[in-house]
Amino acid sequence: EDAMQQYQKSLEIQLKTLGPDHSSTAATYRSMGNVLVSQGKYEDAMQQYRKVLEIQLKALGPEHFVIATTNHSIGTVMYRQGKYEDAMQQYQTALEIDLKALGPEHSSTATTYHCIGGVLQRQGKYEEANQQYQMALEINLKALGPEHSSTATTYHEIGSVLQHQGKYEEA
Repeated sequence: EDAMQQYQKSLEIQLKTLGPDHSSTAATYRSMGNVLVSQGKYEDAMQQYRKVLEIQLKALGPEHFVIATTNHSIGTVMYRQGKYEDAMQQYQTALEIDLKALGPEHSSTATTYHCIGGVLQRQGKYEEANQQYQMALEINLKALGPEHSSTATTYHEIGSVLQHQGKYEEA
Protein backbone atom coordinates (compact mmCIF):
# COMPACT_ATOMS: atom_id res chain seq x y z
CA GLU A 1 0.00 0.00 0.00
CA ASP A 2 1.17 3.51 -0.66
CA ALA A 3 1.78 6.37 1.76
CA MET A 4 -1.56 8.05 1.12
CA GLN A 5 -3.45 4.88 2.00
CA GLN A 6 -1.57 4.65 5.28
CA TYR A 7 -2.17 8.31 6.07
CA GLN A 8 -5.85 7.91 5.21
CA LYS A 9 -6.15 4.99 7.66
CA SER A 10 -4.39 7.05 10.30
CA LEU A 11 -6.67 10.01 9.65
CA GLU A 12 -9.83 7.93 9.97
CA ILE A 13 -8.72 6.67 13.38
CA GLN A 14 -7.60 10.11 14.53
CA LEU A 15 -10.88 11.72 13.51
CA LYS A 16 -12.81 9.10 15.53
CA THR A 17 -10.58 9.03 18.60
CA LEU A 18 -8.99 12.49 18.79
CA GLY A 19 -11.35 14.65 16.77
CA PRO A 20 -10.89 17.01 13.85
CA ASP A 21 -9.07 19.73 15.81
CA HIS A 22 -6.29 17.67 17.37
CA SER A 23 -2.62 18.39 16.61
CA SER A 24 -2.06 14.77 15.53
CA THR A 25 -4.88 15.10 13.03
CA ALA A 26 -3.22 18.26 11.71
CA ALA A 27 0.10 16.42 11.43
CA THR A 28 -1.55 13.73 9.30
CA TYR A 29 -3.17 16.33 7.04
CA ARG A 30 0.29 17.92 6.66
CA SER A 31 1.85 14.57 5.72
CA MET A 32 -0.90 13.98 3.18
CA GLY A 33 -0.27 17.45 1.74
CA ASN A 34 3.43 16.71 1.47
CA VAL A 35 2.74 13.51 -0.49
CA LEU A 36 0.37 15.36 -2.80
CA VAL A 37 3.00 18.04 -3.45
CA SER A 38 5.48 15.28 -4.32
CA GLN A 39 2.93 13.97 -6.81
CA GLY A 40 2.36 17.41 -8.32
CA LYS A 41 -1.25 17.48 -7.08
CA TYR A 42 -1.06 21.04 -5.87
CA GLU A 43 -4.75 21.86 -5.47
CA ASP A 44 -5.28 18.72 -3.39
CA ALA A 45 -2.20 19.55 -1.32
CA MET A 46 -3.52 23.05 -0.77
CA GLN A 47 -6.74 21.63 0.67
CA GLN A 48 -4.74 19.58 3.16
CA TYR A 49 -2.56 22.50 4.17
CA ARG A 50 -5.59 24.74 4.66
CA LYS A 51 -7.03 22.15 7.05
CA VAL A 52 -3.73 22.15 8.93
CA LEU A 53 -3.75 25.95 9.14
CA GLU A 54 -7.34 26.01 10.40
CA ILE A 55 -6.57 23.51 13.17
CA GLN A 56 -3.36 25.28 14.17
CA LEU A 57 -4.96 28.72 14.27
CA LYS A 58 -7.72 27.42 16.58
CA ALA A 59 -5.30 25.62 18.87
CA LEU A 60 -2.28 27.92 18.90
CA GLY A 61 -3.27 31.36 17.66
CA PRO A 62 -1.88 33.30 14.71
CA GLU A 63 1.60 34.03 16.07
CA HIS A 64 2.84 30.53 16.97
CA PHE A 65 5.93 29.46 15.05
CA VAL A 66 4.25 26.34 13.60
CA ILE A 67 1.83 28.63 11.76
CA ALA A 68 4.86 29.97 9.88
CA THR A 69 5.75 26.43 8.81
CA THR A 70 2.28 25.95 7.39
CA ASN A 71 2.49 29.31 5.62
CA HIS A 72 5.73 28.04 4.10
CA SER A 73 4.01 24.90 2.84
CA ILE A 74 1.19 26.91 1.29
CA GLY A 75 3.69 29.38 -0.17
CA THR A 76 5.69 26.56 -1.72
CA VAL A 77 2.59 25.17 -3.43
CA MET A 78 1.77 28.61 -4.79
CA TYR A 79 5.37 29.11 -5.91
CA ARG A 80 5.31 25.82 -7.80
CA GLN A 81 2.07 26.87 -9.47
CA GLY A 82 3.69 30.12 -10.61
CA LYS A 83 1.49 32.20 -8.29
CA TYR A 84 4.38 34.34 -7.12
CA GLU A 85 2.42 37.19 -5.53
CA ASP A 86 0.36 34.72 -3.51
CA ALA A 87 3.49 32.83 -2.53
CA MET A 88 5.11 36.10 -1.47
CA GLN A 89 2.15 36.89 0.80
CA GLN A 90 2.50 33.51 2.50
CA TYR A 91 6.24 33.93 2.95
CA GLN A 92 5.81 37.49 4.27
CA THR A 93 3.31 36.21 6.84
CA ALA A 94 5.74 33.46 7.78
CA LEU A 95 8.55 36.01 8.14
CA GLU A 96 6.48 38.19 10.48
CA ILE A 97 5.75 35.15 12.66
CA ASP A 98 9.35 33.90 12.53
CA LEU A 99 10.70 37.28 13.63
CA LYS A 100 8.26 37.52 16.55
CA ALA A 101 8.31 33.89 17.67
CA LEU A 102 11.87 32.79 16.89
CA GLY A 103 13.86 35.96 16.40
CA PRO A 104 15.99 37.45 13.63
CA GLU A 105 18.89 34.98 13.99
CA HIS A 106 16.99 31.68 13.84
CA SER A 107 17.59 29.28 10.97
CA SER A 108 13.85 29.20 10.20
CA THR A 109 13.96 32.96 9.71
CA ALA A 110 16.85 32.42 7.28
CA THR A 111 14.78 29.86 5.38
CA THR A 112 11.97 32.38 5.04
CA TYR A 113 14.34 35.05 3.71
CA HIS A 114 15.65 32.44 1.28
CA CYS A 115 12.12 31.64 0.04
CA ILE A 116 11.34 35.33 -0.41
CA GLY A 117 14.57 35.64 -2.38
CA GLY A 118 13.45 32.77 -4.58
CA VAL A 119 10.17 34.48 -5.44
CA LEU A 120 11.92 37.74 -6.20
CA GLN A 121 14.47 35.94 -8.36
CA ARG A 122 11.70 34.28 -10.37
CA GLN A 123 10.14 37.69 -10.87
CA GLY A 124 13.42 39.04 -12.22
CA LYS A 125 13.91 41.33 -9.21
CA TYR A 126 17.52 40.33 -8.82
CA GLU A 127 18.75 43.13 -6.58
CA GLU A 128 15.92 42.54 -4.11
CA ALA A 129 16.45 38.79 -4.32
CA ASN A 130 20.13 39.24 -3.56
CA GLN A 131 19.28 41.31 -0.48
CA GLN A 132 17.04 38.53 0.83
CA TYR A 133 19.65 35.87 0.11
CA GLN A 134 22.31 37.97 1.85
CA MET A 135 20.11 38.16 4.95
CA ALA A 136 19.60 34.40 4.83
CA LEU A 137 23.34 33.87 4.42
CA GLU A 138 24.22 36.07 7.37
CA ILE A 139 21.85 34.11 9.61
CA ASN A 140 22.92 30.72 8.26
CA LEU A 141 26.58 31.49 8.88
CA LYS A 142 25.83 32.38 12.51
CA ALA A 143 23.19 29.74 13.24
CA LEU A 144 24.39 26.80 11.16
CA GLY A 145 27.98 27.55 10.24
CA PRO A 146 29.93 27.89 6.99
CA GLU A 147 29.90 24.17 6.17
CA HIS A 148 26.14 23.56 6.42
CA SER A 149 24.17 22.56 3.32
CA SER A 150 21.73 25.46 3.80
CA THR A 151 24.66 27.86 3.75
CA ALA A 152 25.92 26.25 0.54
CA THR A 153 22.47 26.51 -1.05
CA THR A 154 22.29 30.20 -0.20
CA TYR A 155 25.75 30.82 -1.71
CA HIS A 156 24.54 29.02 -4.84
CA GLU A 157 21.44 31.21 -5.14
CA ILE A 158 23.49 34.38 -4.64
CA GLY A 159 25.74 33.20 -7.47
CA SER A 160 22.73 32.56 -9.66
CA VAL A 161 21.35 36.05 -9.04
CA LEU A 162 24.72 37.65 -9.78
CA GLN A 163 25.01 35.61 -12.96
CA HIS A 164 21.58 36.85 -14.11
CA GLN A 165 22.77 40.38 -13.45
CA GLY A 166 25.88 39.83 -15.57
CA LYS A 167 28.15 40.13 -12.54
CA TYR A 168 30.23 37.13 -13.52
CA GLU A 169 33.27 37.86 -11.41
CA GLU A 170 31.18 38.19 -8.23
CA ALA A 171 29.19 35.07 -9.06
